[in-house]
Amino acid sequence: MYPTSWSSSSDDIDIAALLRAIGRRKSRIAFFAIAAAVATYIGLTFVTPQYSSEARILIEREENSYKRPIDLQNASGQNAQTDQEAVASQVEVLLSRDLSAGAVKALNLEEDPEFNKDAGGSAPWRKLLQFSGLGRRPTEAMLKERVLDAFLDRLNVFQLQKSRVIAISFWSRNPEMAAKAANTLADFYLTWHQNEKIKQTKEATAWLSAQISQLTKTVEAADLKVERFRSTSGLLEGSNKSTLDAQQLSGLNGQLVLAKARQTEAEARAALIKKMLEEKGDVAGAADVLNSRLIQRLLEQRVSIQRELAEVSATLLPSHPRLKQLNSELADLRHQIRREARKVVSSLQNEAQIAGARETSLRESLSAMKRSAAKGNESQIKLRALVQEANANRELLKSYLSRYRDASARSDNASIPAFASIVSRAHVSNSPSFPKKGPISLLAFAAIALLGLAHTVGRELILAQHSGRPGARDAGALPAGSASVNQEAGPGQLEGAPDPLAAQSPGEIARRLKASRAGRIIITPASERTEASAQVLEVSRALANAGGRGIVVDAMADSGHLARTMALPAAPGIHQLLSGDAQFEDVIRRDPDSALHVISGKAGPGSMNGLDAQKLNSMLHALEMTYDQIVVYADPGQARIISNIPSARHPALVVVAGDSVSDDHVIWTADGILSGSHADPDVMVLRQGAKQRWQIPQFTPWKRAAAI
Repeated sequence: MYPTSWSSSSDDIDIAALLRAIGRRKSRIAFFAIAAAVATYIGLTFVTPQYSSEARILIEREENSYKRPIDLQNASGQNAQTDQEAVASQVEVLLSRDLSAGAVKALNLEEDPEFNKDAGGSAPWRKLLQFSGLGRRPTEAMLKERVLDAFLDRLNVFQLQKSRVIAISFWSRNPEMAAKAANTLADFYLTWHQNEKIKQTKEATAWLSAQISQLTKTVEAADLKVERFRSTSGLLEGSNKSTLDAQQLSGLNGQLVLAKARQTEAEARAALIKKMLEEKGDVAGAADVLNSRLIQRLLEQRVSIQRELAEVSATLLPSHPRLKQLNSELADLRHQIRREARKVVSSLQNEAQIAGARETSLRESLSAMKRSAAKGNESQIKLRALVQEANANRELLKSYLSRYRDASARSDNASIPAFASIVSRAHVSNSPSFPKKGPISLLAFAAIALLGLAHTVGRELILAQHSGRPGARDAGALPAGSASVNQEAGPGQLEGAPDPLAAQSPGEIARRLKASRAGRIIITPASERTEASAQVLEVSRALANAGGRGIVVDAMADSGHLARTMALPAAPGIHQLLSGDAQFEDVIRRDPDSALHVISGKAGPGSMNGLDAQKLNSMLHALEMTYDQIVVYADPGQARIISNIPSARHPALVVVAGDSVSDDHVIWTADGILSGSHADPDVMVLRQGAKQRWQIPQFTPWKRAAAI
């Protein structure tokens, strides 16, 4: 009898045995590792050393606080930082062929054998090939390209992380050449930038000069056009850059307000004096009355008479002639004062009438001026358009003049701000950058040591599998009471193992599949002569009756075995579903005797050539989203395709065989089905005939190999 697993668990690996095997071979592993390290070190001594030197360039900001516009001096930090993409662009400039060609020419590398193999004269065999016509003499252009390619192969330019510094690294067999090449390229880069800026400045100056000359004429013509339009349209400017009509309207409006105020004031003053004359009879409290000199003298005389009357009244009787005379004079003075007050009222009324007449005149003049101004609105609109055009040209001219002055001031190298500067020049290196004998030798030592360990572990595991002891257990290391292999026992059986399981009913098998939580179950016949439709239906119905949603899929080449066994009418099957001629609702049918669903129908064209693995994968995954158990009835060839399809469900394989089929053939069939599968399925064998029984064999890889 066999256990239920195909392969042994990783828990069976004997770590102690592996360590003992490594200990036995440690001397050999150390010998080969040391030999590899020594050989590597000796070999590297014959390698021509390479020396590297590095120069560093700082990309400057072209603007500072003195040259940056005022409105940008308080800009965000994003504007203050150098654009990293711009620095990356300068790296590409340093790697350009034109810049490198200048450095190659300055260093005279065409005469250096390291860069030009033909510098010291062609080799004799090459001259012989050229003489015989089999080889051609390289042209000057080819030599230059060859030297330039060699220069670029040795050059490495990169930006230091999160900085504005660019490193120029160059390696050569000659340490002095490595440093000189890096410094020369850096100098050429700075010179090229200066020359490019001077060139751009001169081009900008020439262009701005032409534009300024043209714009000057345009501005003069625009100003002349504005003045002519003003004169022809009567829109001459006065003070404060306003038209005469506007100034006149403003003046008339002010005079109108003043006239109205004077009229109102005069009428109020006259009304006040009249009211005082009517109510009190004494107008001495009115300001306009007091302003009259005649009234002031009359009031003074009245006061004098009143004082004299008071003095006389103390000594004379009321009927005395002197008292009568004084009273008469006092009454006469009061009458004169009232008469003069009426004259003041009349004067104020005349003043109010004059102000009213002026107001009327001003209103008429203002209305006439408004009508005249309304007629000039169209001219004003045209005038504003002309003025706006002239102002735009003038502002553009000012901008060009400012740029022209700035460009003219930067016409030579001394006046152009530095775009970059060399912060570190390359120095001659004393130690080679390649090969690093020590680190490479240590790496060779570690690599050979790891390979030796891997070889030892792999060898022990392989020997353990073929000896039947997973995990490289030593002979005699089996625990007491463990079963040993019986050489006389049949294939797939262990001495001391119990008899095959006593479960004979499909319900017992369904219970075991349920217990192992098998979700995708493949049932296949061991030979072409075996018909297993009845057994497939019994197991599938038992699974469905045990609980959960189940479906059985007939994937045999002649997809109709289950339908005929169940006496179902002809219908589309799996082949029509995979070819797209039918949908799931067309092929899924119910078992009349259970809750089982069935996919079994007629065979389709080309069904004997096998199933499409990709389409079958999609179909099985779709069914797994609906059903708890999927039973697939397939021949060994189709079963192999299905077993190779990955699934999240636990798989199981049931091989149906007659009593005449040997155990070796059963193992050989199952091994062929699962040869490409990475899963660890439960494997069961169903025997047909008089001795029908279920078996769960042990299917470890070494037994499968032995069976083959």
